[in-house]
Amino acid sequence: MAPFDLEACARPNILALQPYRCARDDFKDDGTNILLDANENAYGPSLAPAHVDAAAAAALGGLDPLGLHRYPDPHQRHLKQLLCDLRNTHAHTARALTPDNLFVGVGSDEAIDALLRCFCVPGRDSILTCPPTYGMYAVAAQVNDVAVVRVPLLPAPDFALDVAG
Repeated sequence: MAPFDLEACARPNILALQPYRCARDDFKDDGTNILLDANENAYGPSLAPAHVDAAAAAALGGLDPLGLHRYPDPHQRHLKQLLCDLRNTHAHTARALTPDNLFVGVGSDEAIDALLRCFCVPGRDSILTCPPTYGMYAVAAQVNDVAVVRVPLLPAPDFALDVAG
């Protein structure tokens, strides 16, 4: 079987996109700089230091609640590496996952929308769903002008696609 070819599946205009760049991409920031293009609060968070309970801060796993006035790494490098390290400790696969091959989204809605935007041509392509299913598939399809083909599942015990129906 040939390896997956992303360029054969993704829309050409998506492949031609230039990544969004911000000052953090060009200037390694240790969190002490004021990056004017980031629209961040240069005066710190609206939390008063006196109101930040030490126990609550400790419960955040080392996250400094007084540092919440800065955007996180848009590439999520540290989080992706931690997830890859966790996944690669299991013996269920012979291939290691790398951060370059991992997508981290803000919930499943963002991931579903990103898939449709990148791989479906508006007004031409369709997706297949198997009702009953998560409603966001149809919502994302409608937003992206992608048709939805609904193929119900057969009753138990098979729950197979009803391709004849």
